[in-house]
Amino acid sequence: MSLKDKVAIVGVGCCQFGENWDRSEEDMIVDAVYEAYDDASINDPAGQIDAIYCGSLYSKSGPVEVSEALKLYKPLTSVMNYCATGTEAVRAAAMSIAAGVYETVLVVGYDKPKDRGVSGPTVNISDVRGLPATPAGWFAVCAQPYFEKYGAGKEHLAKIAVKNHYNGSLAPKSFLKKRISVEEAMNGRMISWPFGLYDCAAQTDGCAAVILTRADQARSYRDNPVYIKGIGSGCAPDPNRDPTFDFRRWKPTENAAREAYAMAGVSNPAKEIHLAQVHDCFTLTELLSYEDLGFIEKGEAKNYIDDGYFELDGGLPVNTDGGLKAFGHPTGASGVRMMVENVLQLQKRAGERSIRRDATLALSHNIGGFPTGCAVAILGIER
Repeated sequence: MSLKDKVAIVGVGCCQFGENWDRSEEDMIVDAVYEAYDDASINDPAGQIDAIYCGSLYSKSGPVEVSEALKLYKPLTSVMNYCATGTEAVRAAAMSIAAGVYETVLVVGYDKPKDRGVSGPTVNISDVRGLPATPAGWFAVCAQPYFEKYGAGKEHLAKIAVKNHYNGSLAPKSFLKKRISVEEAMNGRMISWPFGLYDCAAQTDGCAAVILTRADQARSYRDNPVYIKGIGSGCAPDPNRDPTFDFRRWKPTENAAREAYAMAGVSNPAKEIHLAQVHDCFTLTELLSYEDLGFIEKGEAKNYIDDGYFELDGGLPVNTDGGLKAFGHPTGASGVRMMVENVLQLQKRAGERSIRRDATLALSHNIGGFPTGCAVAILGIER
């Protein structure tokens, strides 16, 4: 059974992302959800919303705080899968509608990591192959093998950072509004070679929400719903324990994309996908995703980056709102925020950052773990 064209997004919302010291989790949830209510013209949530699906990694008291914040006491499901959590929450909600269990569902992705008292993610993993024990460390291990084989370099990562900072400066609710130069990106404080400060996403607080309903009743909410064409979930062995891992690609991305493309009927993503939000936790992750998602051939990223192919006015705009790099990365919210951006782009409601081409299919991509899990979603404006 396929999800294709069975479920539609009829409302989207997003709070301000950032170091929200003066906002609680409940405040952010209310901001994002009530914007989605307004977007879907929902004036009676208790009567119109059948269930809630939510995703968070760092919530202080579990998913019940979503119901408490909204005073919406409906069936509640919590989903968690590293950085793919937000997309997985949408996937689970969409399946509940396609299965006929519910008609209209609210999805909320949120996190407030700034209140945890640490400066960034800290994870310890078993030292089987000697891989580093921080996100920057283990995402960086692909850099040297890739650079040596394909001739790319740190300057290509810098151009990705410049692009995403520029796009983020055009997004009203993004965290970082600072535009940077390639020189600044190249000379940023070193974090884990080749990642400097500007190669690393900003971990922030934030919440994003979408409202899903049956596709056949979507136009009762709005004239231009956006349809779910496919959602794929993929995983792969921990690179520590995978002797076939070649340090030049991320297997979870390839696996999730394969399922999403099959469900959506996409046979040539290079031509059929018109814009994308990809998981740029680090600039190299974005570079690898261009190839792992099939947008370009393996090893060709440097040429496309140099040509501006992934910029707002390029052939395939990527991370049009600044991505994790500039918009921010509250882990459970990022996948939902990406879908919010794709909906706005497809509906031509993205303001200054609107892409310069007509688009009918948009992709979003989240990868997390070491990395070991991934989710890919494809949305379309036509049914």
